[in-house]
Amino acid sequence: MENFKRFNKWYSKHVIDNHKAKVTVNINNMSDYSWDVHINFKDDAYRHMKNLIESKQLSNFNHYSVKAEKGDFKATGDFTKLDFLIGKFLSYIGEFDSYSFEKDYFLMPDIQSFIFDKSENDYIFLHYTTEDTVARKIIDTGFKFCSFDKTTIKTQNDIIDLNYNHLVRKPFGKFVIVICISKDIYGKYLELINKSKNHYLKVEEILNEEKPSENESGELVYILHSKFIKGYFNYKTGVIAENPEFDSNYDSQIFIENIK
Repeated sequence: MENFKRFNKWYSKHVIDNHKAKVTVNINNMSDYSWDVHINFKDDAYRHMKNLIESKQLSNFNHYSVKAEKGDFKATGDFTKLDFLIGKFLSYIGEFDSYSFEKDYFLMPDIQSFIFDKSENDYIFLHYTTEDTVARKIIDTGFKFCSFDKTTIKTQNDIIDLNYNHLVRKPFGKFVIVICISKDIYGKYLELINKSKNHYLKVEEILNEEKPSENESGELVYILHSKFIKGYFNYKTGVIAENPEFDSNYDSQIFIENIK
């Protein structure tokens, strides 16, 4: 919320230096969860301002629109854009350059279809990485991890939940691995683990055909079988890479042996 901090400093200075030039600020949350920002002020110090009309839309959940003239600033944007819109206001009055409108195709229909189509009976997990070569290797050889829960996020087909988790995870990389494990397979091995002496094991740790190894820190490194990798996509370009060998229902006798 860096723009809010800057706005607060600007507003405080404005009140002290130009308190007779009233500023009205209205920020509303609309019925579609989008933001509506209206800032109106009259101040000779900003007579140099030029009219501003600007809008961009990548999807129904990634858009904004700004119209500002004669000290009247009106802007709308999706539910992630409030801080961004405040930045646009500050840019409009010449306080600093606003953040760029980042291309993000995460919520586009093609990406959402790739994640969720034909996966009604699967548990779906997402993992973010920085390199295309790493993402490709995961398709080919499987997903390496020490703690599955820490490196992936379990997801569901809910726009609010999806976008929130995406905003949290996106700094980890622009390539998103899609992992799908059949609920039947997951349930089968969860039950077998609970009945075994090794009940501390997690399902993801036994769904591999290679023995775990140790890293430099002495932690066990597991490799989730590549069959459970649906593919990956680049959320900045919208490019999708599918795994032709994907099978969320894949089963193996070795999985059972990994529990013993």
